Amino acid sequence: MSSLILFDLFIFEPLKTKIFLILFLIHSFLVKAQQVINIESKQYDTPDTLWHGDIELNFNLIQNQNQIINTGNRINLLKNQDIHSYLFINEINLVRANANNLAFNSYQHLRYKRAIKPYLSGEAFGQTQFNEQIGLKFRGLLGAGPRLRVLYADSMKIFTGAMWMYEYEKTTDELVNNVKNRMSFYLSFLYFKEKHFNFDLVCYYQPDLIDFSDYRVLTELKAEWKITKKLAFRFGLIQNYNSVPARGFPNNTLNVRNAFNYRF
Repeated sequence: MSSLILFDLFIFEPLKTKIFLILFLIHSFLVKAQQVINIESKQYDTPDTLWHGDIELNFNLIQNQNQIINTGNRINLLKNQDIHSYLFINEINLVRANANNLAFNSYQHLRYKRAIKPYLSGEAFGQTQFNEQIGLKFRGLLGAGPRLRVLYADSMKIFTGAMWMYEYEKTTDELVNNVKNRMSFYLSFLYFKEKHFNFDLVCYYQPDLIDFSDYRVLTELKAEWKITKKLAFRFGLIQNYNSVPARGFPNNTLNVRNAFNYRF
């Protein structure tokens, strides 16, 4: 057996596996390591009372010198009934390599909305969240507050809201206070007038009501430009900032996505 073949079998192949695994984990971290979950983007208008949404189940297996498994599910269901709206979201993601858990994150969100005026509604929600990538063992949220429709035109929609949240949290940092009362202020802006361009921006600000130096910020921006009838360019940016993260974890995570989409 030549030295070149030996190099490929014993050095190059394991190196390729390690490089792939590192890139896979980096991608998983950037996409899923979120302190604040953008629920606003999951809400949309429907004129009827049927259930709407999507369900996705995935299982990926890579077997070579190592066995890498990526599995999960995503459920997004919404129902409007007269002045009542119900929203349920579930997402679970697990990455295992050689029977060891490398990354696990999930969240479940249940929201009820009741219309009070054409421009005003009240919301209440409950949420659970787990995310090893940001040192979050468990986070439970209960919240309620008003939602205001600032603008609802044929080309633009703007919503804002201020919700009180009761938070119970366990992280890898045992010195962090587990129980907090927060406010969640958000602004949602959607522009879709031009045939070849649409723009979506959502911002969340969640300060601790006792210690305002403890806060979280999420900014999510999405834009799409249609180059031709079938070809489009998409840009996405998700920025999460936590002023008091678990010890050993960064304050800021950033995910930038660029993609060309071709429909035929």
